[in-house]
Amino acid sequence: MIKSPPSKITFMDRIYNFKKNMHNIKLINDFFKREEQIFTYLGAEVKRVDTGYAEMILPYTERITRAGRILHGGVIMTMLDYTGGLAVMTINDGEDQVTQELKVNFLNPMYKGPFTSSARIVKGGRTAVVVDVEFRDSENTLGAKGLGTWYIIRNRSIDYKDTNSK
Repeated sequence: MIKSPPSKITFMDRIYNFKKNMHNIKLINDFFKREEQIFTYLGAEVKRVDTGYAEMILPYTERITRAGRILHGGVIMTMLDYTGGLAVMTINDGEDQVTQELKVNFLNPMYKGPFTSSARIVKGGRTAVVVDVEFRDSENTLGAKGLGTWYIIRNRSIDYKDTNSK
């Protein structure tokens, strides 16, 4: 079971729990909704996870659009970052990971939701993982295409601090 971090938990614990429950989409969604405030705000959901692949759904709401009711580019980048990171988690054998680079081409305005972001690992490595990411609308129109690199951190743990406790 994916656990909410207590005052201190290593990312490796999170990775282990994630890998063990990779195909339990409900559990992963519950975890993201509990731990990731931006994910919750967007109303995003994990749709599919396999080794080296991840897919997420984003509903259309006006609060995530810019003028003209077109989906905001920052929201698209955020979804591609989340989806790419989720794909990397499926193969991560380190203790942490961070987005090192994410280059995105915006190809079409997106306004027909729900939207799908997908990520497929192009090359896995010991310290860097390259991921192909895409963002599509409900008619399968390609809105954004990107390539990202996630850095695998080793020999370090994260100290989660509860900012709500005194």
